[in-house]
Amino acid sequence: MFQRRPACSSLRTCMVAVLSLGMALAHGEVPAQPARAATLQQFLARPEGTVPLGRATRGVREFTLEVHRIQTEIAPGVRVEQWAFGFPGQPASVPGPELRVKVGERVRITLVNTHDQPHVLHLHGITSLAQEMDGVPHLSHEVKPGGSFTYEFVATEAGTHAYHCHVQTNVHLDMGMYGALIVEDPDVKPVWSKEHTLILDEWDSHHDPNRLPYTPHYDEFLVNGRAHPLIPDLSIPAGETHLVRWINLGAQPHSLHLHGTSFLVIAKDGHDLPLPYLADTLPILPGERYDVLVKGRDGTFPWHDHNSNANTTGGEYPGGMHFDVVGSPPLRADGTPAPQEAHDHGHIPPVPTGAAATSAVVTISNFEFAPEAVRIRAGGRVTWENHDSVPHHVVLTVNGQAVHHELPPHGHVTVTFPGRGTFAYHCSPHPFMKGVVEVE
Repeated sequence: MFQRRPACSSLRTCMVAVLSLGMALAHGEVPAQPARAATLQQFLARPEGTVPLGRATRGVREFTLEVHRIQTEIAPGVRVEQWAFGFPGQPASVPGPELRVKVGERVRITLVNTHDQPHVLHLHGITSLAQEMDGVPHLSHEVKPGGSFTYEFVATEAGTHAYHCHVQTNVHLDMGMYGALIVEDPDVKPVWSKEHTLILDEWDSHHDPNRLPYTPHYDEFLVNGRAHPLIPDLSIPAGETHLVRWINLGAQPHSLHLHGTSFLVIAKDGHDLPLPYLADTLPILPGERYDVLVKGRDGTFPWHDHNSNANTTGGEYPGGMHFDVVGSPPLRADGTPAPQEAHDHGHIPPVPTGAAATSAVVTISNFEFAPEAVRIRAGGRVTWENHDSVPHHVVLTVNGQAVHHELPPHGHVTVTFPGRGTFAYHCSPHPFMKGVVEVE
């Protein structure tokens, strides 16, 4: 009864379509009219409206979501309050739990409002549901604190969708009330071996949701609820093809650029594209969803927002919407294997052995710390001397907080370490300069 939309059924047919278009354009042909006519006919023949729940063909899939107030570190040293979805008995999180269902299933999602604000669930991109299930307060209802409501629909089309609260949407979305809703077609064998869901969002780390008017000033830019460097790497080894589902549930447009390779865009907003296309930069507006295929290669390359302001954390670059795609071991330009340390992008130097000193001096020359790692006793001091002709900033992480020490050209700064611990540091705006202080 329910079938996946007639588009590219495999990577091979997608590539054939792309190559056919290129050949046609090269010969001065414009094959857009037949494709446009076919798409128009498909749209006109497409049924719209509520699919009665009794027409489900694959049984029932049930979920229960609760709402909890949590505290989360979204960037190094930046902890914020969030309103988060979670399964009963499990930690709530931002994004909320990913919900996966199959074409033909009758889906039941029960929202139990364990929070002190009214909430709803809007099932973003699901069009087979009834109006009362769409989760828009002035057209359906609100779930008051202590109440519950079960949203039901029949999953009819495979694709990438989302769910989020639609009460005071600008505030509740900004508090983290969203998650992914994926509809799979079990009758279609995927050409990818693994998939990843990545949700974009912006955050004002100082905003107060109870203060009106609500006027956020975004200073943190998140992928799956975290800013760089807290976003995990994406592992796609050479020889593998992975599906990446992008969802923008923030309030701003973004431009996602992948270094080192191109990807194939195969779907938008839960709909397969009749003609997939190759790209290395993906513009994505609020509410949009894109499915892209990525083939692994050698080396590690960044995937980041090319809106450079959103590529910062607390105003420092790199940060924000930035993570690395880790492939197979890197090669040199001549094709020979590169040394392992060449792609150890998270390298922190090992702490030297031996007796701890009462003080240490670290020189900065040619954009390098020397030595990169020092060991001192509790109560000891470390002095950084800047021998470069440009300013540097030593950024220490102490008790989860970033502490900045400015070093003008040929200047110096001394820091006393009263308690034991391991203190990583780096330079801003030159984050490739890293070091560590071990205090005994």
